[in-house]
Amino acid sequence: MSHFTQKLGLPVMSASQAQKHVTHNEALTILDSLVQLGLVSRSLEAPPADPQDGSCYLVAGEGTGVWEGRGSTIAHWQSPMWTYFQPRAGWISWIADEELLLVFDGDAWRSFPGTFGSLGINAAADELNRLAVGGAASLFDGREGGHSLKVNKAASAASANVVWQTGYSGRAELGLLGSDDLQLKVSADGNTWENAITVDRMSGNVGLGRSPGAARLEVSGGIRNSSSFSPYLQLANTGPSGAQAWIGIPDWNRTAFYMYGSATDIMTMYDTPTRSHRLYGGGSERIRIASGGEVGIGTSSPTARLHVAGPVRTGSYLKAALPSAATVGAGTLAYVQDAAGGAQFAYSDGTQWLKMRDGNPV
Repeated sequence: MSHFTQKLGLPVMSASQAQKHVTHNEALTILDSLVQLGLVSRSLEAPPADPQDGSCYLVAGEGTGVWEGRGSTIAHWQSPMWTYFQPRAGWISWIADEELLLVFDGDAWRSFPGTFGSLGINAAADELNRLAVGGAASLFDGREGGHSLKVNKAASAASANVVWQTGYSGRAELGLLGSDDLQLKVSADGNTWENAITVDRMSGNVGLGRSPGAARLEVSGGIRNSSSFSPYLQLANTGPSGAQAWIGIPDWNRTAFYMYGSATDIMTMYDTPTRSHRLYGGGSERIRIASGGEVGIGTSSPTARLHVAGPVRTGSYLKAALPSAATVGAGTLAYVQDAAGGAQFAYSDGTQWLKMRDGNPV
């Protein structure tokens, strides 16, 4: 029978041994040194000047002074002498001056652990959820620099995503879902998922409720902008002309689409109180369609189906070039340059063109 144990080298008492307490106390001292092992430091090659009883050090280098030739061993001080232990594979120790946990692999001390098959922090990890964290919050801190969280997948057809759940049932997920385009999906029950947003990885184009297309933004369904502060949609051209296009509500009673800038100043507006449509140009109202269907050009108060405040010019034709009277319909006007009796206006009766002066054919 060996006089020492296999793992920690504890002295073993023999049956006929005298002063058994000596061996027993030696074994207790070794246990006190190596169980729940904590090292003050692993950076010293020579022993400290005033070590504390029970303190342990990992001898650096080859060791010097009384530690000479003791490199990589554990030096334990119990006044008045040092005791040395050779570490064995699997020993774990806390390095106090580095706040670091190390493990001995049989050849060298290395950071603990190298890898974990799974890890649960206040939660149970399993084969699917290799890392499980239970708690109110988790912090990934870049301290003085930045911080990057990476989620990788092996192939384009796989998924790399983050899922948000209620009662362990999915409600939203964001990531590369079966492709390399960024997608956001939502679900009411965790089973049926609706595609809310997709961003094309090549163009950056966005699709809402659909796949991205050729435009920067394509939407499947209606768009509603609701706000108490005059909601609007602005389409801005940042090029040299500075022209802009707006779609919005200037105030509670009007809905408008208008473009303005250094080159143009054009706007159409629906005015709720008067139920009229208005077209502006150059800063002034040019055309109005009243609630009864009357159209005013140059006037804001049309009294006829077409009310023009100013000269009116029609198309000018030779007789041979006049359009078909039947096609344009009765009541159409045209100026005929070579009409019988001289240039004059003519009108269509639905079958032929007649002169305004006498009602005879042109």
